[in-house]
Amino acid sequence: MKVQKEIVFQGIPDKSEYKETTSIKFKEDLIEFFNDSKFKNKTILELGTNHGHTTRVLSFLFENVITMDWREEPNLRMARELNHDRDNITYIQKNVYEEDWYIDEKIDVFFIDCVHDYDNVYSDIVNCCNISKGISYFIFDDYGLGSYYHGGGVKAAVDFFIEKIQGFDIVTTIGHSAGEVVRQGKEFLDSEGLICKYDNTWVMSQLEKGEEIL
Repeated sequence: MKVQKEIVFQGIPDKSEYKETTSIKFKEDLIEFFNDSKFKNKTILELGTNHGHTTRVLSFLFENVITMDWREEPNLRMARELNHDRDNITYIQKNVYEEDWYIDEKIDVFFIDCVHDYDNVYSDIVNCCNISKGISYFIFDDYGLGSYYHGGGVKAAVDFFIEKIQGFDIVTTIGHSAGEVVRQGKEFLDSEGLICKYDNTWVMSQLEKGEEIL
């Protein structure tokens, strides 16, 4: 299935133009990886809508997109305006660190792009793992900017899960590479983004035994 980038990227800036978004390279790599028939009927949960730039890309790759952000104004409003031509996006206003947000449906892919410090990314991964049913995929933004955030940020939290959880593994890097500078003099210390695959078989077996996981 061919994704028409001129339609997908309409109205979307690069990270060099707007620091809160993912880069065009990141988005192109998402299309390259997920533009596959096996993902077409899947549901993705995005934590951190911002202005809906990456949300738009996801809506062309998955059957359903559920996106959460902590504020309606201006984030969700602007995301709705940008994606007015997309009918497969569900917008939820919720502070994922202060409110319960259990989703009672099968989520196949998780895109974590919320608060980038260690504790919050750790919380995001745990919460997503708790609603993962079987095998799922995780997408992480700003993985390579880890040292700029409290506690090592995204990279430190993701690396912890890769090390400690059997079945939580790196599939591929996405976006810009280590050493590249895309905004305000900050260079990536590792890849901009990461895609991981999570098979919860081992975790479920440990829980059944009454073992502590984390």
